[in-house]
Amino acid sequence: MTTNKLVASPVRVRQLRDLDNSGVRSPGLLAKTPMIGLLMFLFGGLLFGALYYNLRVQGPLLQWDRALATALPAIGLQNPTTLKPIMDAGYYLGGWGVIIISILFGIYFIAKRYWRELAMLAVGMGGESLLFLVLSNLIGRVRPPTQIWIILKIPGFPSGHTMASVVLFGFLAYLLVPKMQSAFGKGFVVVLAILIMLFIGFTRVFTAAHYLTDVVAGYAMGIAWSGAVYTLVEIYFKKRQSQNVKR
Repeated sequence: MTTNKLVASPVRVRQLRDLDNSGVRSPGLLAKTPMIGLLMFLFGGLLFGALYYNLRVQGPLLQWDRALATALPAIGLQNPTTLKPIMDAGYYLGGWGVIIISILFGIYFIAKRYWRELAMLAVGMGGESLLFLVLSNLIGRVRPPTQIWIILKIPGFPSGHTMASVVLFGFLAYLLVPKMQSAFGKGFVVVLAILIMLFIGFTRVFTAAHYLTDVVAGYAMGIAWSGAVYTLVEIYFKKRQSQNVKR
């Protein structure tokens, strides 16, 4: 008696993994509609360019920068017992929190062999860190002299914390929203991600770790980088998947 055994080829195994949507996976929206990523890149890039130009020509927005960098730290120093832990939480969430969450999701993607999502995370976060170092050192804007509590000396334009928050928490919202069954759940994920980004940015301005335009520039560059990188990675894996199917 002969028994027929079905043996899946390596190509078929890869195809099944690509089609597995049971875990936290990218919905592929940016690959299907790359115009979204292009608009994100253009919007963020133009906004960043406008803020940089304002800085170079000492434009009117710098008045808001100086006013807030004086007024907000003064408020913080009046009530440090309550406000300092909150502001420190924003600093660590945008720093070590981003790193830890990225590592945990990276481990998850490796364990599940979700290479597309791992590539999006690695290129997105790794590129964001490199981009921040290059831009901040090239522009070389000195941080406000009124910094309180956690004092930083490295250049501050754009804000690395806000860049990282957009790249990471925007990415997580992009992954999680399609998993939500209800409109309330989808809205909750989006609102929560936005609130986290805004909270991190607010704490940076409140403690005068950054000027307001540093933080807005960080958001702008985070949007531009996310739109470009995540779209390109998705397009690459979509083409790769199509090639595998044809074999």
